[in-house]
Amino acid sequence: MGNWSYTDQAGVRHNGMNIQVQVRDHLTGALIAGLTNSAGNFDICFGAAQFTQLYITVKAANASWQVQNGTGAYNWSSPIRANPVPGSTVNFGGTTPGDVAGNRAAHAFDVGNDAWLRVPHSGSCWDPKDTVCRQVRIDWPDVRANPQDEYDPAADIVHLLPLTPDAPMQVMHEIGHALMDDLYNDAFPPTAGCPQPHPPNAASTAVCAWIEGWATFFSLAMYHTSVFLFGNGTSTDYEFPTWGTNGVANGDVTETRVIGALLDLTDLPGTTTEFWDHHTEPLGAVFATLTHHVDNTFASFWSSHGADGFDVSDDALGSLYQNTIDYQYRRPLLDGVGQSPTAPTPVHNFGLTTEAHSWSVVALRPLAPADYDLVVYDDRAQTSFLGYSSLAGQAVDFVAIDSNLRPLGDYYPQVIQYAGAVSYYVEYTAGSQTLQPTSSNTFHLDDSQPAAVQDTVLTAGVPVTISLTESSVISTASLFIMGDDPSTPSTFVQGRGSAVASAVADPIFGGPVSVTFTPTRTGRYGVVVTGDNGGGDYTLTRS
Repeated sequence: MGNWSYTDQAGVRHNGMNIQVQVRDHLTGALIAGLTNSAGNFDICFGAAQFTQLYITVKAANASWQVQNGTGAYNWSSPIRANPVPGSTVNFGGTTPGDVAGNRAAHAFDVGNDAWLRVPHSGSCWDPKDTVCRQVRIDWPDVRANPQDEYDPAADIVHLLPLTPDAPMQVMHEIGHALMDDLYNDAFPPTAGCPQPHPPNAASTAVCAWIEGWATFFSLAMYHTSVFLFGNGTSTDYEFPTWGTNGVANGDVTETRVIGALLDLTDLPGTTTEFWDHHTEPLGAVFATLTHHVDNTFASFWSSHGADGFDVSDDALGSLYQNTIDYQYRRPLLDGVGQSPTAPTPVHNFGLTTEAHSWSVVALRPLAPADYDLVVYDDRAQTSFLGYSSLAGQAVDFVAIDSNLRPLGDYYPQVIQYAGAVSYYVEYTAGSQTLQPTSSNTFHLDDSQPAAVQDTVLTAGVPVTISLTESSVISTASLFIMGDDPSTPSTFVQGRGSAVASAVADPIFGGPVSVTFTPTRTGRYGVVVTGDNGGGDYTLTRS
């Protein structure tokens, strides 16, 4: 029995797990071996008659990984214990590497153990598809003509510089490369487009960003953190970069963006607090796709992820979009739920589904000093234009949809930056009330809700007056009547500028507004109220 431990670069002692301990006879060469447990202890039983001069050798190797100097695994031996008494326990006490070089080799081996404990594998192999397991070989220090930290896919060897074992996350990064090569059955992606150096924040190629992004994400995932610690004492938090981050290129050709997307995909439940990221899935889901497909880019991985039955809907796409990877993400707009995104740099794309046969409206209110515009499309690719609204300044833009005449279905609004770069309010809302003749309806708008809509049935040639009053003296609201032509489908979706009648509130003093007009056709009209500078309690009256 005994214990194995090493000391890291900070002088902290660590028990070493899963390292091989060999019990040897100095005279006969007889051998029995076992592995240390989670506390670094070993307890190996054998027949004492077989041995006369015992010693142990701790070898930085097991069936799954090893640390070697050239071709041979590092090993450390104890002093000889002669002629143990049969039936007795021989306590070899604590064994350590004894020098800086040995401690670094032991530290590198322990990083391999960290990976083994946390990789969601099954059975005795890193790759659950394998019937013959591959051993991860870590060569330290690299004594080649041009030494560097790298994984050599031709030789299946991780090479490390002399000081790299002091930075476990850098070691784990290279193990991540080795694991990808194992899972891909030696079809490692081509590295020709991955120059040295390849700054994580710079755009390179989709292949390079995937290879390096995966390896860094793997290291972060193994240590349950978003902060990568480098050997020189610096660190990088890959959780927070998003659209507009200075010095970080956008898209899936940038390593930092791939890292962040994978992190946000596998956020622990309750930690998805970023605006676009609301999705979480286990690391095993990512690993499963990596196991069963050979993907050379993140886009290819994402396609395979969907083919494997994992969530690639807008909920999951938001995690990618948070990191500037846009695979046609359309953020859902839910009926009556206002949202306040950051500035639309670039454009922001949304999706909604009409579910009631009534008028509904998509509305946008920029905050000062911004001026944004609103466009609505019929298709997810946003090639089939339906309507737009582009008023100046902070006026509420809206596009109204008549689902009394147009079939229920999906729509895809887009918010476009015209001037300024601040947040804004956007909302989709459907009419839940009908304004009857000689009656009133009351409703409330929060500050985050730019508009409300109600249906009202009007008769051609019969004059009508519709009035809007508000109880708040600090908010202002405007009134618009939307009408369309049943014989002209292009009128079923229309912007604010197409209103058949309107009354715009005084932007400073507010106050009641009303419209009186004579409809030219009989049908259901939409009564749209815009909350021009905040929420309040409102009353619509028809007389």
